[in-house]
Amino acid sequence: MEKKNILGLFIILGVVFMLFAAGVTYLAAVPAQEGQGNNDAKNQEDPYEIVIKTYFLKYIEPDDLLDAAKLYIKDVTAYKNSISVEIYRKHIPEFEELLKKLDVEKKSILFKVYTVIASREELKQAEAIENKDLRRVLDELESLWKFKSYKLDGPSFLTLKDGSGSNFFKLVSTTYNFKLYILHVSLIGEQNERIVSVGQILLKQIIDVRDKAEQTLINTENVTLKEKGYLVAGVSGIGTDGRALILIIGAEIK
Repeated sequence: MEKKNILGLFIILGVVFMLFAAGVTYLAAVPAQEGQGNNDAKNQEDPYEIVIKTYFLKYIEPDDLLDAAKLYIKDVTAYKNSISVEIYRKHIPEFEELLKKLDVEKKSILFKVYTVIASREELKQAEAIENKDLRRVLDELESLWKFKSYKLDGPSFLTLKDGSGSNFFKLVSTTYNFKLYILHVSLIGEQNERIVSVGQILLKQIIDVRDKAEQTLINTENVTLKEKGYLVAGVSGIGTDGRALILIIGAEIK
């Protein structure tokens, strides 16, 4: 009887041991499987993996994007309005955010250009300046230059695009032959605090059309204009009778 009890006890202990061993094996296998899955996910999203992505540009040229995003890109291929970049995976969000900001339709900027002839003497053709903003600018100059009379030679209106490079115009004038260059125009700031930045404003007078003889009257670099504001781009002598040319420019963003 005692032998049967002992034998039964060994059988029960054997079964318990087998069940315990199987359970340990199962528990040990689960973390191993989860760890393998995590490693696969990490390999798939390796931040230093180099990927190739292609984008199609709507409003800007590939060079415009490359100049701004060269820190993110390892290599690039561009054709017309498409661009394919080799880029680290971790840089993709920053690159695409920059692309979103840059690839937008460019604003138009209306430049109002006034050439005013001023004199410390009374001009025979002097006239009242009706534009209040222009009159205010001239009043500020009067205390500095002591001008007594003005003649509005001719306003010109020029529309340029944000980001434009070199622009050349022949100004409206009743007396002189003026050429105006406006270079490197760009908008800076947000909607309510925008300013217009201009790399160079160059005003030339054509002295002899046949010989293409010119003289530079005003050359102003790196200036900014407030939206709907006015800038005195320069004051230059003109002619031989002591008169002065005042170049005033205003900007309005469309």
